[in-house]
Amino acid sequence: MKIFSIEKKEFKIVVTLFGKSILKFTTGRGVYNIKGIVEKYAGVKTNIKKWDMQHGRTPFDFINDSNPNIEIMFGWNKRYKDAWEKDHTTPCEIITAPFVMYRRMKKIEKKPDAKGTIAYPVHSTFQTKAEYDIDEYCNMLRSLPEEFQPVTISVHPADVQCFGLDKEYQKRGFKTVTSSVNSKRKFYEQFYDNLCSHKYATSNEPGSYTFYAVEAGIPFFILGSPCVIDNTSGKDAMSEAKIFTICDYKWGKYTYDLFSQEPFGVITPEQKEFVESELGVNDGLSKEELKNILKKVGK
Repeated sequence: MKIFSIEKKEFKIVVTLFGKSILKFTTGRGVYNIKGIVEKYAGVKTNIKKWDMQHGRTPFDFINDSNPNIEIMFGWNKRYKDAWEKDHTTPCEIITAPFVMYRRMKKIEKKPDAKGTIAYPVHSTFQTKAEYDIDEYCNMLRSLPEEFQPVTISVHPADVQCFGLDKEYQKRGFKTVTSSVNSKRKFYEQFYDNLCSHKYATSNEPGSYTFYAVEAGIPFFILGSPCVIDNTSGKDAMSEAKIFTICDYKWGKYTYDLFSQEPFGVITPEQKEFVESELGVNDGLSKEELKNILKKVGK
């Protein structure tokens, strides 16, 4: 019996541990249902097998997404589009990040009674574990000024299911929340409920949450050292097969440095401009342009 395995079928992923299924989710409209957001925003149903899109913010200068059967790829920004077109003949168009589409469609804002800080520890994947000193990180969070307290830990589903990190943070006195991909509620609904209940957001490393927080008007800051990822096995096809940190890459280091600057608790003009650029806020296709493209896909 395999201790841990991931079975991938068309539009379905099943994760097992010691022979027991611990996580199931469909991927037809994306792991986070991002294709569903795009369809709702554009007001059109599509042949979802024939198009794909960037699912999260990437610090890399290379693109490992690969689907030979699609007719068009959507990226969040020109940087992604240029990297895609270096190695692919399939055309790529710029689209505003789907989570941003959702937040703006629903007019979601920070809640009037928002308090404290939500922390997004850099998360593992189902192929590689993110390595960092959890005790050191917890001490840093406890040391934040009263204005940033209390701190709630948002634990990624992979770290809950595979490594039980929600229990580890709870043992250290922190409240934890999880935006589950195996729930009746959509991941992005849970994500924004959790995010917008807080005045601030933080992590030990920048990620998609960095950009979603700032775009929603919630200041984000980095606390701690970037984690080490050991992908020498090459199991995670989205990353290079080596040991690395996010700061080994130009855009990873730039983002890390930009959000490590004090004072914490404010959004600087430089941060806002960079976030909007990375999310394609001002560069994405208009709703009508997107609708026209999607109507033609798979015809």
